[in-house]
Amino acid sequence: MNVNFKDLINNLLQSDAVNYLETSERLILKNILEKERISELEVTNLEKIIQKYKKFIKN
Repeated sequence: MNVNFKDLINNLLQSDAVNYLETSERLILKNILEKERISELEVTNLEKIIQKYKKFIKN
């Protein structure tokens, strides 16, 4: 997995956004973290989640 994705997911999970994540979004993030390689569909889903909650992510 791309380290950048892992960092984005960890930043998201450590932000206030964790209180607003839907169950399906939590499962997607958990599955992505557990995998070594992720599919294009998972990348697309991750990008949608990041865009939705980017205001909670601190640089």
